[in-house]
Amino acid sequence: MSGSNASQPNVSGTPVFGRPAPWIAHIIVTVVLLVIAIGIVISLFASKPEANRWGDRPAPSVVVETATMSAQPYSVWVDSYGTAEALTRTSLVAEVNGRVVEVSPNIRPGKTFKQGDVLVKLDDRNFKVEVDVAASALADAELKYLQEVAQAELAAKEWNEPPEGEAAQQLALRKPQVAAAEASFRAAEARLAKAKLDLERTQIKAPFDGKVLTQAIDIGQVVSPSQAIADIYSVDVVEVRLPVKSYDLQHLTLPDENTTTADLPVVLLESDIGSRTYQWEGEIVRTEGAFDPATRMLYIVAQVKEPFVNTTDRPAMRIGQFVRAKVQGNSYQDVMVIPRRAVSQDFTISIARDGILNKRQVQPIWTDKDSVVIATATTLGADGYEAFVMNPGDEVILTPTANLPNGTRVKPLGARDDSEQRDNNRGRIASEKGGEKKTKDKQTAGKSSDSTAAQTAMSSNNG
Repeated sequence: MSGSNASQPNVSGTPVFGRPAPWIAHIIVTVVLLVIAIGIVISLFASKPEANRWGDRPAPSVVVETATMSAQPYSVWVDSYGTAEALTRTSLVAEVNGRVVEVSPNIRPGKTFKQGDVLVKLDDRNFKVEVDVAASALADAELKYLQEVAQAELAAKEWNEPPEGEAAQQLALRKPQVAAAEASFRAAEARLAKAKLDLERTQIKAPFDGKVLTQAIDIGQVVSPSQAIADIYSVDVVEVRLPVKSYDLQHLTLPDENTTTADLPVVLLESDIGSRTYQWEGEIVRTEGAFDPATRMLYIVAQVKEPFVNTTDRPAMRIGQFVRAKVQGNSYQDVMVIPRRAVSQDFTISIARDGILNKRQVQPIWTDKDSVVIATATTLGADGYEAFVMNPGDEVILTPTANLPNGTRVKPLGARDDSEQRDNNRGRIASEKGGEKKTKDKQTAGKSSDSTAAQTAMSSNNG
């Protein structure tokens, strides 16, 4: 009766689902939930990734950029700088007084002139008068000289009884008078020559082939002796003073008194004009006699011939132009030339030997901004300094290795490491297997959840 009454609706209208569930249903639901939770935990632990142990494989290699070294010749070029200056530079001055009556167009700044060209003319009328006066004085002196010579000849013919004293004999023959007249004649000749020279100096001529730097006078101006007419310079040769450090002197063969023209060191001069760089070739002709006390450098002098000639390759050089210089130095045979970026500040290099990094400190023969030159065993010789030397075929590491210790495994850029490839393949396969297993566990858990839900629903309905 009680079971039959439980399935029937209440007389008062209370719904069936509002009644408390039996204790058996609570137990079944609880067990089902525990089973689901345990299954989820087991599936999570079963699909966790496997950790790779360091003992299972060798340490990974560091990928580096390398370069194979080979013995080669190397020519040293010492860098320097300087300013172009003319070999001959002077002030053109007047030697006589006068008013400027004519100025040549070639005396304007920047103009070129030839040796002997008349650049300035002064008023010469006074000097022409001086020439005429000197010529007249010379004629009078010549007349007096000839008269004294004639009188001396007559005195010698009229000499009947010679005087006893030497002085009396000289006076009797009029030798002192002849000498005085001759001296006056020579002085008159000199005055005439000076007058002609002053007249010639009214035309100021160019002393050499050159160009005008500045002009100081113009037409109508009165000039005096030693007054500057213009600043001029020669155009045959340009000189450049180049400072050289004492360290670089050992790599240069500087000229001396016994050096021939064919043995002079070559220097290349460069200058930027606009967006282009032009080059001139010159020679080191001499060195200055002392070091500069301010910079502790020795100045060497380079000369460039025909610098003011325009060509298709370069324009004319200008006085005062700043130039960069590369001076030809000594040539070394069988040396190693290492890129500068592969050498640290304390001259330490890294070499890859059998896949292992080895750091060595070197003593360079020559260094510049691009290269470091070190010796080989052949270059070093029996009397060379003790230093680490390289052999042809050594692999120099170009990648910075300041943070890598000695003994680090390295491999060249682009090379394949078989051990690492195997480890990568093993990790990829394990990952794929783990993914497949996780997928299967999820599918199993889903099926179990669906089955449990169905059983729960059935139990509820039965209840």
